[in-house]
Amino acid sequence: MLVTLLPGVREIRTPLTVGYTWLLALWLAIGHRIPQPGRASGLVADVYRLARAAGPVAIGIAVSVGAYIIGVIATRLGLSLTYAVGDAIRRTPAGAITPGHNRERKASDAIVYVVVTRLAERLSEDEAFRGKVIEQLTAHPPPDPPAETSADWERLLLASLWDRHWAIRHTVEVESVAAQLRADHFGILWRLRGASDPAALEHDRLQAEGDFRIAMFAPLAAVCIVTAIRWSPWFLLAFPLLITLIYVGVAARVEAEESLAAALGSGRVIDPALARLDAQSIPMKERPE
Repeated sequence: MLVTLLPGVREIRTPLTVGYTWLLALWLAIGHRIPQPGRASGLVADVYRLARAAGPVAIGIAVSVGAYIIGVIATRLGLSLTYAVGDAIRRTPAGAITPGHNRERKASDAIVYVVVTRLAERLSEDEAFRGKVIEQLTAHPPPDPPAETSADWERLLLASLWDRHWAIRHTVEVESVAAQLRADHFGILWRLRGASDPAALEHDRLQAEGDFRIAMFAPLAAVCIVTAIRWSPWFLLAFPLLITLIYVGVAARVEAEESLAAALGSGRVIDPALARLDAQSIPMKERPE
């Protein structure tokens, strides 16, 4: 029962926490301008009377609902803006230091490894595919072949998993095949969710954790700016820590994608998108004449 409740708790946690933090930033910014109950008039006085009539429980519920609504909107806007800014920075010379660049590289490497491992297994069993790879190696020998002559290719590819990995990476357009597999990422994920597979639950947990960390950056930055303006610029020294939130958030999302790739690569999860690699035509690298 706890397992079924946790996804719902995670869905509420992020917008509720983000909303409360935005309310805190708003209170720090304008709370001192709100008159005390004895001096209030107009709308503010009406709000005080309503609060007294409703009681503390109703006030808590109303504030929580308001925080949740604010958080739902702010979380989506904050995540979209963060990713948009990250994409823009990745197109500049500073792109290599962005967390998104690291995420793309690691996620791509994880899927490429899954593809190479699957094709290496096919290489040992599929004679036609093995012949195609050997033909490619013979016609265009790589600069660092593990065999001294082309006559050794079949023996080495049948005997050594490492050499099969090496041959696949040197002859197959693994990036192209991996891109096709990544394009079916959501299809794979939804099929795993439909089967209540633990791999999907772990992926969703890590993804939600990453979104929570990234979404908290904007409201905490607002709190930092307000306190710096109202009290001391020294509060701006917290900004590097807040930027770290984005990096650790992206790291959690990377871990989510790597966990999905690991589940596929280990064979624990059987998915049609990966099984197609056992029969479909595999693009080979084009060699210069």
